[in-house]
Amino acid sequence: MGLLLLEVDLQNKHEISNLFSNAGYQITWGNLSDMHQAPLTESEKTRKSITIFQIQPGLLDQSSLASFSRCELPAWRLSLHQHHLIAPNRKHTKLTTLEFALVKLFALVDKGEVVSRRRIIDEFGEHYLSYDQNRLDTLVTRLRKKTMQHLDTPLPLNTVRVRGFSFDDSLVIDH
Repeated sequence: MGLLLLEVDLQNKHEISNLFSNAGYQITWGNLSDMHQAPLTESEKTRKSITIFQIQPGLLDQSSLASFSRCELPAWRLSLHQHHLIAPNRKHTKLTTLEFALVKLFALVDKGEVVSRRRIIDEFGEHYLSYDQNRLDTLVTRLRKKTMQHLDTPLPLNTVRVRGFSFDDSLVIDH
């Protein structure tokens, strides 16, 4: 959920914060640039949370208002130059070469699209028939653990039985 708080309403900031806090909401404070990011994931839509955006009335344009009306929040981001994975909570972790190659594949396809094991292994520069599939499973398991430990959020990388893997959230490449 998002709440637009105009600068003239800032005197009520603490009152509004207490209201939602007492109702059991997790509160996040955002700014105007946060509204131009990716939409909420399904888990974020069902979680009891609210982002409060503080905006000066003169800075509110049609694009910002349209973004706000869709309650858009940050997406997962992949830094090409630093090989970092950045979570929606803005925490980041450095990726190994194989982790980076794996995550990059999902940035190049649509959200939720299944990427086959063969395509992933080909991206690694390996031959599919001679590649030990357990290596890929181990890589994915370690990457999931790494994101939980370093980013405090689960990686939305899901196993699709027999078909491959899917990244079920927005993933944007940062240049």
